[in-house]
Amino acid sequence: MITSAYVHVPFCRSICAYCDFARWMYQEETAWEWLRQLEREAAEKIQAPLTTLYIGGGTPNALTAAQLEALLALFDRHHAPGMEFTLEANPEYIDDMFLSICARHGVNRLSIGVQSFEEGLLRRMNRSHDAAQIEAAIARARAHGIENLSIDLIYGLPGQTLDMWLADLQKATALPITHISLYSLTIEENSAFGRMGVLAADDELEYQMYAAAIDDLRAHGFVQYEVANFARNQAVSRHNLVYWHYEDFHGIGCGASGKRPQGRYDNTRSLQRYLKEGPCEEWTPLSVEEQMFEAVMMGLRLREGIDLERFAGRYHKRLEDHFSTALQKHLGNDLVIEDGFLKTSEQGKFLLHDILVDFL
Repeated sequence: MITSAYVHVPFCRSICAYCDFARWMYQEETAWEWLRQLEREAAEKIQAPLTTLYIGGGTPNALTAAQLEALLALFDRHHAPGMEFTLEANPEYIDDMFLSICARHGVNRLSIGVQSFEEGLLRRMNRSHDAAQIEAAIARARAHGIENLSIDLIYGLPGQTLDMWLADLQKATALPITHISLYSLTIEENSAFGRMGVLAADDELEYQMYAAAIDDLRAHGFVQYEVANFARNQAVSRHNLVYWHYEDFHGIGCGASGKRPQGRYDNTRSLQRYLKEGPCEEWTPLSVEEQMFEAVMMGLRLREGIDLERFAGRYHKRLEDHFSTALQKHLGNDLVIEDGFLKTSEQGKFLLHDILVDFL
C-alpha cells in the first residue's frame, strides 16, 4: 500500500521569475472549484493511512484561511500515527491565523520559500517578502509549536556574487531552523528568466558556491544527508527520503506527479482540464531495467548511498553485476562500497551527473 502523498497547490499571488511549475494567479472561486476536484481525487487515491504528507506548490498559503482550512481537513482522516506533515509556505503569508489552522490539522513541518536574504536578488526574482519577514515568520512558527522548519535557498542567480551567497548562508545558519535545501538556478524556457534570456551562472562560480555551502553548513552543524539537503539535529525530510529511496507515492492535484510499482504518472498541468475532467494522468511505464537505473540515480544522491542487499531483494539482480562496467570505471575513485552501501566519495558528489551517464 502507498503511504506517502504529494499534493500540489497551483495558485500564487505573484509568479517568481525562475518558476516553471504548474502555477496560476490566485482567483477565489477557481480555488474553490479546485478544492472540490481535489477532494474527489484524494478520496479515490488514498487507501491507507499516510506516514508522510507534503503539500507544495505554487504557494499553499496563498489560499484564504477558509480554503486552507478546507484543504487540510481533507486529509484529517488519513493521518498515520507520527505522520510527517509538511506544508510549503511563503514568509509574507505566515501569520497567526495560518499557523493556528496548521496546528489544528497536524502540520508539524514547514518548508519556507526564502531563496535569498538580499533585497536586490529578491526583487529580481519577483519575490514579495524581505529579510525581516523571514525572521518574523520563523519566530512566529516556533511560538506556535512548529519547530521543524526548513528553508530553501537558491544560488547562481543573475547578479549574485560569491560574497552575497556567503552572506545568505551566514544569515540562514544563524536562524533557529532544522533543515536547508539548496537549489542551483536552472533557467527554464517558460519561466520569466527564460523569456528574458537570463543566463545561468558559469560552471566555476556555481561549483564555488556549492562547495562553499557544504563547508559552511557543516561548520554550523548541518549534515549533508543528500546532495542538496542539509539537516541538523537529525531533522531529515522523511517525505523526500521516499523519493530518494525510490518508493511509491501518490501525486494529487493539478501538476502533481506520482509513482506506482510499474511506473510514474503526471497529472495534467492544465487547470481548466483538471477542473473539468480530474487528474487525467499521463502514465509512463518503466521496465525493470529502467527502474533499476532510476533507483541508482536517486539513491546515489544520498550520503548513505544505496543498500545493495535491499536493491538485490527488490529487483532480483545484484547492482554490482547489472552495472559492472560503470562500477569498474568509477569504483575506488568517485564511488565506494562501505558496509554494504554503494555511495559517492567526497570527490564523486561533484561528478554525479557524469557518473550517472555511465550507468545509463
